[in-house]
Amino acid sequence: MKTAHVLELYRAAPLPMRAFLRGRLLLSDLDMVEAQVPGKGDIVDLGCGHGLFSNMMALRSPARQVTGIDLDAGKIRHARRSAAGRRNIAFRQGDFLKSGLPLCDAVTIVDVLYLLPAVEQLRVLGACRRALKPGGVLVLKAQERRPRWKFAITWLQETAATTAGITAGKRGRLFFPSRSEALAALEAAGFIPEVVEMRRRLPYPDVIYIGRT
Repeated sequence: MKTAHVLELYRAAPLPMRAFLRGRLLLSDLDMVEAQVPGKGDIVDLGCGHGLFSNMMALRSPARQVTGIDLDAGKIRHARRSAAGRRNIAFRQGDFLKSGLPLCDAVTIVDVLYLLPAVEQLRVLGACRRALKPGGVLVLKAQERRPRWKFAITWLQETAATTAGITAGKRGRLFFPSRSEALAALEAAGFIPEVVEMRRRLPYPDVIYIGRT
């Protein structure tokens, strides 16, 4: 399945949303993230938003059973519409730190964790570790602080997005860990961490962290 085909699921969505999702596909390299996810099993996508990456994973492999979870009820409504009755994907609205996560083979977190303070990030990682079956994996796409010029661009862009309400969060309340801090947090949560480099020409300090159980 070509990456762009996932946008067809949102053809009835408002134009601004479609433009936002198209931008995400162009800038986030979700193909590379998806390639790190097991091709079968129960997959939980945390902070799924409108369900773009959840849908991509479900479409790429019918052997995956994908559950997208997000706090934003409005985004979950659009995500459910995009699912169009397909059986290997579902969406859930709520705070998983209160309700818990379903037992699963993999958890994905894509461009979300920086909205939470370090203590909350560790709580999320701990919840993921407890939900994973033996041999399960966490796939975490994040941004680090190096090189500085790329980090500066990311900081300015995300500050603007949170200020405008495009991204959930509070203006100026962004928490990007350094690589060493991220790896230490994964270890503290009980993972064996790995790094997958995202060497791209785009001006973003993106990185993929893999947490193995």
